[in-house]
Amino acid sequence: MLASLSTLTHLEYLLAAAVVLFLPGLAWQAWSPVDGRDPLERLADALGISIGVSVLAGLAVFLAGGRFTPGVLIGLYAACLLAWIVGRLRTLRSGRFAFSWRAAALGLGGGALLLAALAWRLYQARGLLLPAWVDSVHHVLVVNLFLQNGGVPASFEPYFPVEFTYHYGFHLLAALFSAATQAPAEQGVLWFGQALNAAVALSVYRLGRAAWRDWRAAGLAALLVAFTFQMPAYYVTWGRYTLLTGLAVLPAAMAAALELAREPRRRELAARLMVLTAGVALSHYTALLLLLLFLLALGVGLLLRRAWRALWTAAAASLMGALLAAPWLLRSWNALNSQAGVGVVSPLDGSQSGYWEYILYLLGPDYNYPLYLAALAALIWLLARGPERTISTWGLLMGLLMLPWGLRLSPFRPDHMAILVFLPAALLLGAGMARLAGLLARWRPWAGRLALLLAALGLVGLGLARTRDVVNPVTVLVNAADLRAIEWVRENTPPDARFFINTTGWQGSYRGVDGGYWLLTLTGRQTVTPPALAWMGPAESQQQLNARSAAASQAAGCDESFWQVVGEADLTYAYIREGAGPLQPAALNTCPGVVNVYRRNGVYIYEIAR
Repeated sequence: MLASLSTLTHLEYLLAAAVVLFLPGLAWQAWSPVDGRDPLERLADALGISIGVSVLAGLAVFLAGGRFTPGVLIGLYAACLLAWIVGRLRTLRSGRFAFSWRAAALGLGGGALLLAALAWRLYQARGLLLPAWVDSVHHVLVVNLFLQNGGVPASFEPYFPVEFTYHYGFHLLAALFSAATQAPAEQGVLWFGQALNAAVALSVYRLGRAAWRDWRAAGLAALLVAFTFQMPAYYVTWGRYTLLTGLAVLPAAMAAALELAREPRRRELAARLMVLTAGVALSHYTALLLLLLFLLALGVGLLLRRAWRALWTAAAASLMGALLAAPWLLRSWNALNSQAGVGVVSPLDGSQSGYWEYILYLLGPDYNYPLYLAALAALIWLLARGPERTISTWGLLMGLLMLPWGLRLSPFRPDHMAILVFLPAALLLGAGMARLAGLLARWRPWAGRLALLLAALGLVGLGLARTRDVVNPVTVLVNAADLRAIEWVRENTPPDARFFINTTGWQGSYRGVDGGYWLLTLTGRQTVTPPALAWMGPAESQQQLNARSAAASQAAGCDESFWQVVGEADLTYAYIREGAGPLQPAALNTCPGVVNVYRRNGVYIYEIAR
């Protein structure tokens, strides 16, 4: 799908993504006080502010019972553009703007690297016809819901009768992007998801600058995230776009908290932290946990230093941001609080040994292990010597939560931390390398610069070589034959058609194994196993879904399991792809009451006569 886009379309998509991700924040920045941030820092803050303002606007419209119409959206973005232009002119006329060749070079170079990161992410996703794996199916469905409702929906109707309580930052932004480009939701999710993945590196640069006050350390951290570490590049194969949205705004929130702790009298900074905190809270709950851990580490440090004003200012701004998001957080808590809990797993529990192997797998592949060991060494060094121990403490807390043994904060799991630990690792490794180069520069100034340059080129080259084929083929559910069959279903079956699809167990529930799993999302046709978010309903509904999906997963022919699920779920069609799932075409071709109505390139669709 990505490979088929024309250059013009890519440019149009790039402009639309820039408007959605940066324009509201740029308007804010144009009216904020001039300070010491470089152009990339200000751009990263614009990214975080745009996400925060957008999700808060979405929440406000939801609570007011309104909707975003095309005219309203055009008016809002036109107002942002006008505010940005007027604000920039005001700054120029006031004489507060001072041109700097160094800042200009850094901004241009950083912008080029950001575009290179986006190009790399699009290249890594080049073979995907639809977003990959299980999460992508319901992300596209939710984006369609947003487009149909003109904003945050109250439920998943008409797809399934479940109240909508999901973190929605990505879906709102992707819906805005799809509306602007007129792209189908599935294509918008795939393209916009890669833009967010690239933007995470920009946010990491922002946090690195706030923590270490060294553009070299921050730049190295950004390069590690964009090109070297397996994560977050691997998120494309899981479709973890909601988490990417949280990670795009999280570092900016952490940077604002750090700087507010140093300069507690800055009102704009306090307001920025408030909006960024709300943006994290409404984008992903795991990202919110990471922010809470960071604020805890920062607060303890301020408490030990007795920096009372800084402590109360940072705490108040963060709390105000949480209060802005509270209506949605309370709605989610009321629906999902049964999953919450605190426990301790003993190191003597032998059942966790397999879990540790899974954690190590997530930290891989092999080339990643030396990088994480070097980051661990940097963590120990920076904890002992400083400066800015908050990042090191935060990384240590994440590492402890990553262990299969010890404290468990449900529903957050150790494997969740394992796929996120790249964030502190990149920051710590970048800072450690910059400090080593500084020590080398004391001997020969040119030697330190050369060492950093060679290290950066080597790490980028390593990542380019090892992550070019980052998509795991196992997670690709759809091929070209599936897309043609899905289009046939849309055009040739009644809207109330209900499909049997091959099903398998997945994380305590069930999932589809081929293009049939996408039928509800792309055509509105019900399937025996719906997208995973259908399991967010009441316990009785979950039991019913599990029972029917379990029966479907056991059907291997024209047998009792097949007819049982057909009768219980009132199914009228079956979608089968050769080689995917236990039920195969050979078993249905001679089945009484089942008629083959579509057969092309290994995909078979049957009408079930009852």
